[in-house]
Amino acid sequence: MAQPRLLVLFGGASSEHEISLRSAASVIAAIDARRWTTVLVGIARDGSWHTGTIERPEVDELARIVAKGEPVADLRALAPDVVFPVLHGPHGEDGTIQGLLEILGLAYVGSGVLASALCMDKVAQKHLVAAAAPDIPLVLWRAVDATALAHDEQRNDALASIADELGFPCFVKPANLGSSVGVHRVADAMQLEPALFDAARYDHSVVVERSVPNAREIEVAVLGNGGPETLVSAPGEIVLPPGVWYDYETKYEKEVAVPRIPADLPADTVERIRTLALQAFRVTGCRGLARIDFLLDRSTGAAYLNELNTMPGFTSISMYPKLMEHAGVPYPQLVDRLCRLALDHHGARRSLRVDR
Repeated sequence: MAQPRLLVLFGGASSEHEISLRSAASVIAAIDARRWTTVLVGIARDGSWHTGTIERPEVDELARIVAKGEPVADLRALAPDVVFPVLHGPHGEDGTIQGLLEILGLAYVGSGVLASALCMDKVAQKHLVAAAAPDIPLVLWRAVDATALAHDEQRNDALASIADELGFPCFVKPANLGSSVGVHRVADAMQLEPALFDAARYDHSVVVERSVPNAREIEVAVLGNGGPETLVSAPGEIVLPPGVWYDYETKYEKEVAVPRIPADLPADTVERIRTLALQAFRVTGCRGLARIDFLLDRSTGAAYLNELNTMPGFTSISMYPKLMEHAGVPYPQLVDRLCRLALDHHGARRSLRVDR
């Protein structure tokens, strides 16, 4: 019997294109060649799709496929049994690629259209969690429509309400982006307006969040389709040098952040965070995987849900695979289990009736 074909999608028309290449290189290196035949498809920034082979799972090899690979007109022609969309940010993690794969009738790793779109949009995610699970704590926040920034009266109203309601420092983020692209820590009123304008370069909606004093960055990995077998890892912590916050350079260029797995937390705090993580995973309709991030107030011990990432980083320094390894699921087994979960869900979906 022929091995099932695992198609890995990477790249994408997103500011997180390079991070996707790093994640995909790690995923490809972990695929068990005894279980899966790997098929590679890279998406260029202009939206064109290309396939090819590589000599080794490295970023430059994947970039070569994106730039010079054979054009792909229809994924179905590559006969994948399951697709692993290792895509971060817009046009990959936001429900768009998931919608295409649904239309093509292909099994794929990760959350579906609605959960992917919902978790990508920080504003929509917060609205849903607040309404459906009000016991999950959220930091005080507000949304700013990017179009309002072009009008003096609306912009001034937004600036004044943010200063009055949230205070400083606060964080300004594009609503539909990840990897800390376009994110600013705003220390005072003078920095707020330029931060809003910069975040609006990346998205039509901007979210502003009150800072949690001296917060600890706590992350939890979830693996499963939401049922009782779903695995929730122990919390891990991103430990930063004093005065440093978790921006793009800290994550991917300076690499000064140190993961601590498990996080040094009281047992009741660990269980509280794990319970909140699973609750958030289920209420947003996630499946397959998610990394769920919390901000922990050092003085009070209160944990606030920060965001859910339906396709978290899979690079060599990424927390999701590290947390899963600590939970007893090494990287190669993790990739295999994610693909099996995708096939299980796809089979369940195909069993649904499409006639009356």
